[in-house]
Amino acid sequence: MNILRVVSVSVLVVTIAMYYESILLILKPFFPPVDWPIFRNLTNTTNLLSRQLTELNIPASHVIIEYRVTSEYLADIITRKGLPLDNSDKIAQYLRKLGKQTLNSGEAIERMYSTSNSGLKELGMELKFIIEKIHPDQILTRQNETYFAERYKKILDIVTRLRDKFKETKDELDELHNRLANGMNDVEIFFEKISPVLNEYYDMEQVKRDLGYLKQIMEKVPDIREQINHLLYEFNQHRLALIWCRGEWARLWRRKLVSFEDIETLENMIKELNNVSKILKKKDQENVEIRI
Repeated sequence: MNILRVVSVSVLVVTIAMYYESILLILKPFFPPVDWPIFRNLTNTTNLLSRQLTELNIPASHVIIEYRVTSEYLADIITRKGLPLDNSDKIAQYLRKLGKQTLNSGEAIERMYSTSNSGLKELGMELKFIIEKIHPDQILTRQNETYFAERYKKILDIVTRLRDKFKETKDELDELHNRLANGMNDVEIFFEKISPVLNEYYDMEQVKRDLGYLKQIMEKVPDIREQINHLLYEFNQHRLALIWCRGEWARLWRRKLVSFEDIETLENMIKELNNVSKILKKKDQENVEIRI
């Protein structure tokens, strides 16, 4: 009986909701259209996100990549000399894996610029598609609303992809930090023990400096992660706004009147996205030139 009662209540709620929605659809044409700011809300959140991306500045990426050479060099020292300590192979293997992880992390950081550049270009194209469908004093129809809901979905997908790519970079940095935190002390102890054997062949002061360089990465990673975490937060906030706005298109019971301000803000946002895209492209190119 309880199950039947729950089912009956659920059916009643759905029926009332459908009835209410049908009434709104019938009455909708009789209400004057309103200048609902759904387009301006989109540009506001997009503007916040683009500004955060403009501030993205992680020049340490090429340095992290170069540490791969340092790590490989230290591993080669161990394997070339056939050192007598039992953990020689383990330390050499650790250093090679660390070198690979520094490369992965540095390249992931650099990809953020090109990924952001591409994502902002896609966002700009979606805003252009919206502008092409509207004009001042236009009263949007149900068909228009369905179209714009789909455009908002595509923008949501773009922002989600950007968020996921940045999350991948953060994961690479977490892996790098974990490797450094869980192995570098053993490496330092190893080289201290083996230093008398290597003195004849290598500049051990340079070896110590190289070990110090690797440990410096641990000091850089938290600041980089903080920048990325901040952007991940902005991505998620933008996604929430897009999800809400997309739902509002479906629930809109007053017809939307397109204003001149709607079009102006969208056009200005496209220009801003193009400017930010150029900035990110320049930063990406600077990274490439530094590595070359």
